[in-house]
Amino acid sequence: MRLGIAALAITATTFISGCDNSGSKTRVSPTPPVSVDSINAKYQGVWTAPGYAHTMVVGKHRVDFYQHTSSYCLHTDELNDITTEDIENVVRETESNNQLEWYLSYGTASFSAPGIQYERRAALPQTCEDNPISLIEDSESPLDTLELWDFYGQIFAEYYVDFGLKNIDWQQLYYDASIELNTGSTADDLFLAMAQTLVPLADTHNYIQTPQGWFAKTLTKPTLSQRLVEEFAFKNDLPFPIPLEIVTETIASDLHNYVTANLQYQWRLVADYAQQSTDIKTAANDLIRWFEREDIGYLYLGGMLGYADAEQLEGIAYAEKTLDVLNAALDAALNDLRNVNGLIIDVRTNDGGHDYVSLAIASRFTEYETHVYSKQARNGNSRTPLQEVFLAPYNGLRYSGPITLLTSTSTISAAETFALIMSQFSNVTLIGEPSQGVFSDVMEWTLPNGFNIGLSNEFYLTPNGEWYEGQGVPVDVAVPFYTLQQREAEIDLGIETAFTLLTE
Repeated sequence: MRLGIAALAITATTFISGCDNSGSKTRVSPTPPVSVDSINAKYQGVWTAPGYAHTMVVGKHRVDFYQHTSSYCLHTDELNDITTEDIENVVRETESNNQLEWYLSYGTASFSAPGIQYERRAALPQTCEDNPISLIEDSESPLDTLELWDFYGQIFAEYYVDFGLKNIDWQQLYYDASIELNTGSTADDLFLAMAQTLVPLADTHNYIQTPQGWFAKTLTKPTLSQRLVEEFAFKNDLPFPIPLEIVTETIASDLHNYVTANLQYQWRLVADYAQQSTDIKTAANDLIRWFEREDIGYLYLGGMLGYADAEQLEGIAYAEKTLDVLNAALDAALNDLRNVNGLIIDVRTNDGGHDYVSLAIASRFTEYETHVYSKQARNGNSRTPLQEVFLAPYNGLRYSGPITLLTSTSTISAAETFALIMSQFSNVTLIGEPSQGVFSDVMEWTLPNGFNIGLSNEFYLTPNGEWYEGQGVPVDVAVPFYTLQQREAEIDLGIETAFTLLTE
């Protein structure tokens, strides 16, 4: 999961961007004290991010945020007593005088993935000038069910990355799902109609989450957990997908135990390749694990977030702590593995996080500045300008020997960005299964009725312009991950294949 910018909040000292839109926001007096200096004039004005549905209005002491489609506009936040320092903690100037880059949650001021580009505008989008819907005060939705449905339809119609990828006629799909809806339809009816549209799109980054606790998502590919659920159903003569109406307390408990036990056993199979259990070292909340056997190193990367406590730290401090913890862990691992003849890197159960973490890790495995990927967003019927991402070698401990990278369908999001980056290095061979196939950051919305919506809106491309959305990063050597047959034989075929390749 990547953190989006659907709900943006600013305190008097920092900007906060994140997935959780339920928390309260700190606001201060709308009249700034005389002692507060005005925000630098170069930042004042209207700034819109093409392809990202966001506009911010920067005044002398205040910032307002809007999110919009062609017919609807949400006033998502207003912050007062804001200073130039606050602004520069989240955005920075680019080479263009009429452009700013939002880099908060994309890394630090000195090391980051590409942020979101804002362009100066003469005025707010017309929908925001005419009738913005305020999300600032707690109140009932001013939109009825059909208007909320129309709003939802516009969000996908105008910002979803590419309906052609799955040969989807969005207008027809949207119409078919709405046949039973009317102004008297309930929130339940609305949720079920929305959920119906997600199924054919089959995009792991699309979701609907409601205040009532309902959640809908359709995966791009089956993950390891979903495959284990299917195994359980087959072993117990149950249909798959398992209908909720047949799930008894006993079935639910047995299913939970089956999936949990097999996920735990997956790591035990890996750990058995160490000569001694004491050979396995861990760091960063067990997100990084490593050992050496017969001059071959093994490095497990369990996530692209979780290196810092997001509840204790925010903004740039969170990113800085993340990189500090990550680099300390990688220093320890690569110091221990500095003399190996080959390295196995395992991201088969890494479900993503931050692209800047992926870039930081990958910088340990190259000796040359390399164009590793490019990125842009859908912008109406075109795309935003292409941002080319170049990665320089880390100024410290690195490993440049032969590497095998293990991937699976449970390699997701920012972990796929890592696989995409690593595939550009000549010393890296990818082994396993193509990754999940969801590279885009998640564009997040909160509708006036409290429904949270997520969708993909970005293209991640190889330096040659190849697009692996829906397919996943391809592998050089295809090996299935953690099948029932492998478990019964007590082997990890991915590690076996990687070890053979590196030793031969």
